Amino acid sequence: MAVAADLITLSEYEWKPVELVDEDAVFIAKELSSKLMIMRGVGDDRFWVNPNQHVGIVALPSGARLESYPKVPVRNLFYMLAVAIDYPKPFREELAEFERLEHLLEFVAEFFADLVEDRIRNGLYRAYVEREENLPFVRGRIDLYRDVRQNYLLRHRTFCRHAELTWDIPENQLIRQAAYMLTGWEFRPQLRTRLSSIDATLHEVTPTAYPASVVNRVQYHRLNEDYREVHRLCQLFLEGASLSEELGTFGFRTFLLDMNLLFEMFVTRVLEARAPTGGALQGQVGMHLDYGRRVAIRPDFLVRAGGRVLAAADCKYKRILSDEYKNHDIYQVLAYCLAAGTDRGLLIYPRHIVDIDDRIQVLNTAVEIRRLSVDLGKDWDELELECEAIAQKVFGWTAAEAGRVAA
Repeated sequence: MAVAADLITLSEYEWKPVELVDEDAVFIAKELSSKLMIMRGVGDDRFWVNPNQHVGIVALPSGARLESYPKVPVRNLFYMLAVAIDYPKPFREELAEFERLEHLLEFVAEFFADLVEDRIRNGLYRAYVEREENLPFVRGRIDLYRDVRQNYLLRHRTFCRHAELTWDIPENQLIRQAAYMLTGWEFRPQLRTRLSSIDATLHEVTPTAYPASVVNRVQYHRLNEDYREVHRLCQLFLEGASLSEELGTFGFRTFLLDMNLLFEMFVTRVLEARAPTGGALQGQVGMHLDYGRRVAIRPDFLVRAGGRVLAAADCKYKRILSDEYKNHDIYQVLAYCLAAGTDRGLLIYPRHIVDIDDRIQVLNTAVEIRRLSVDLGKDWDELELECEAIAQKVFGWTAAEAGRVAA
């Protein structure tokens, strides 16, 4: 029988033989099947585990700890995360001290607490929500059909519909869910106290178990636009702790960061910060490929200028093992271009997975798809220059397209 190891270390996208007790193997196979792959070894008691694109920490049922490390240095992972969440402080000195994964979640949780406390001080966003209640008095509009059915013999009550101005809305429910979830981690006492205080302050907000995908469905406008940043963190936490996205179940001691999501957020923020005058990026734009609006698509971002879409883009943090995968990426971006009405498509990869800079002209169309890569393994000074270089390539290329169309 296998003996539980105290620490199991993995590397993204790599299979590794590990010693697991049965309860840990079952937990990985059942609860983490959407993130990690596991299979029984042949001829011994070991299991083979592959974390795919996920990095982070899992506390297994036996008490063992599983850590999955990225291909890039851990300090660069913090750099990417700081850029992705728009961390406002000069983070170079602070991140220089971070070399281990256990600092990762605490780093983001502290920033989350800062944002939420500011939001609470400035006043939480409230919205009108329609309620349906069987009341002893009339409030709002009487629902005659429901009233007759439910109160035929109970005329001392009236079934009403009314609008109530409340904090108990998804914008705030997401924040409370994330705060409550984070209180289950063994952070420093001061941070745990802050998170518990946030949870207590939001006691009027209904506890929820939203999956991370709910964040993409929030409609932002001038009254709740300042929630976008904190919701980005909520999405990271919920994605990292989710055991079952469909059922909305979470593990307090699980945080696996999806490098696909982080890479997308990182590239988007890098380009947003360097967009030329008159240009802008629009992230996670929901569109449809067909006139019947049955085929939903969502590019990672669109490059815009003067009200026009100059390019539709997708960020791909994954191994490219065959031409089939490359072709699939191209087909996907081509669909984005057609739906967005642009002749420029963009694919961006991390260079440690693929080193590429080429252009593909699609037959019988004016669509050109460019593939670029970003080197995430460089030292910080060079990484800044790498970000500048990718921005120059993207905006120089799209500016040329804008000039061609204007001519």
